[in-house]
Amino acid sequence: MPLIVASRPSGVVASVAATLALAVFFVVMAALSLTAGHGSLSGGVGLALALWAVLVGASAVLLWRRSRWSRGPAVAAGLLHVFAFGQLAFSAPPAALGALLGVVGAVGAALPSTQAWLTRSSKA
Repeated sequence: MPLIVASRPSGVVASVAATLALAVFFVVMAALSLTAGHGSLSGGVGLALALWAVLVGASAVLLWRRSRWSRGPAVAAGLLHVFAFGQLAFSAPPAALGALLGVVGAVGAALPSTQAWLTRSSKA
């Protein structure tokens, strides 16, 4: 499947890019947690982070592939990231980047142009 960006609304491109960036972040955090060597707690956290990364990444890939129902999980994940990273941003300023990526992911997926693009026939 060729990567054609021009045929997609900018909201879709921005949402997918931000959501994939967050998925990669969670993969890295899962790997760090699994290799921390703190026993079963570290392993459980690492597994949870890895599963979350798969869910977030899958929502981005399915949105890119024009799956109509993928918009909801992309918006929900983005909003969860906004609130989770937003809480940390006061004590750890780099967390504001995660909140910003969550906003971009949620807003890009929720735009009316994204809805119109998803509901339009793929043959049109």
